[in-house]
Amino acid sequence: MGPGARARPPVTGLRLWAGPLAGLLALLLAPFLLYATPFTGLAEAWRWILILVAWLFFVAAFVGVLAKATTPPLAFLERGLRRWVAWFAPDPQALWLHWTRQAHHPAMGWWCLEQACREGGAEPLFQEALVYLEGGLGPGGAIAAVDRLARAAKRGHPEAAFRLAEALRTGQGCAPAPLEAEAWYRRSAAAGFGRAAAWLAHAYACGDGLALDPEQARIWAEASARLAPHPPLQHSPLHHAAAPADPLVRAQAAAMAHLEAGMDQVVAHRSGRAILLVAAALLGGFFLFVLGAFFWEGSSQLYHLPLLLLAVPLLMLGRQAWRLRREGPRTGRDRLRERAEDGDPEACYRLGLACRRGRAGHPADDLTAVLWFRRAAEVGHAGAMLALADAYRGGQGVVRDPRLAIQWEAAARADANQLTDGTIR
Repeated sequence: MGPGARARPPVTGLRLWAGPLAGLLALLLAPFLLYATPFTGLAEAWRWILILVAWLFFVAAFVGVLAKATTPPLAFLERGLRRWVAWFAPDPQALWLHWTRQAHHPAMGWWCLEQACREGGAEPLFQEALVYLEGGLGPGGAIAAVDRLARAAKRGHPEAAFRLAEALRTGQGCAPAPLEAEAWYRRSAAAGFGRAAAWLAHAYACGDGLALDPEQARIWAEASARLAPHPPLQHSPLHHAAAPADPLVRAQAAAMAHLEAGMDQVVAHRSGRAILLVAAALLGGFFLFVLGAFFWEGSSQLYHLPLLLLAVPLLMLGRQAWRLRREGPRTGRDRLRERAEDGDPEACYRLGLACRRGRAGHPADDLTAVLWFRRAAEVGHAGAMLALADAYRGGQGVVRDPRLAIQWEAAARADANQLTDGTIR
């Protein structure tokens, strides 16, 4: 790579995806041309294979969502499509690096960077070194970064040579080696990296790690001036705040945004909610009808296969429902808490009493009880004031403070006319 040169940006957008995807679609649909030939059986078999593959993918995606898979089927499909497109790209290495910078998820960006490194160029190795340098991985990351920097620098990457020289000079990820660092500074400067020339000029002029040499300082200062302005150091391709520019991701994000906006508008109106409810009921009824039709037809043709595949997500849904039923509340809605959260003083006071005494499945919690007592006392509930005074007097859930106990007790007596028979204990 020449002085200050950068890899040519790859072709992006529809020009990049249209050709490979059209070819893939042609490969998938070409066997259907056999319907008008004596090989109709092959076309029919291919049709059922595609149906089964699509169904398996749907089931795998459903199971992956429930099981919280680290690599869901949709990401697996995206990786396969990117591999297919990159195979036809004129510069796969540059394309993988472009996808790394524009990845919509760190895991996808890291995977794209690994694919770029497999191409064997210096730039992917250097970008991988930056990830290790800026990834907060500690000493192990620094050692891995120095290894990648050395491999990229040996392949002629100017900034990698400069970063390697910095690591050798400071001992980051390796043992300090000033003489070796000087050699890599020189190789970086000779390759056109101005910051390396500027450092050599400074080091020879000030004796910073090198012997004082005014002549060498002058030579490298002139070289640094010729290479000015010096480009900023690059950052890790996985640390970016820009929105993804990949057309596939951008189209998906735009479609989801429009869908969410439309659903918000529908749900905002009562008629829209009613339509959604009716649509959900119709969809559920249609699903049950189709399922019943499959059972009615029995195992003719291949109808039994979708039923067998459907058993997996149904079993997982049943397991999830059983777990929610087992772990969820068994007494229905907590109406007392709902009233307390709405600001009802009496409900706040009673909830505080329940928290102080403890309930089935809920051990006593003095701190939470004090919080509810205070919420009721601040709006003038006399019973809550007395309970709060008792808490401060005994140090239950708060720091013991007799002064505050006396103040709350006096406030309760002043509002004694608000007490009811149910709040005086």
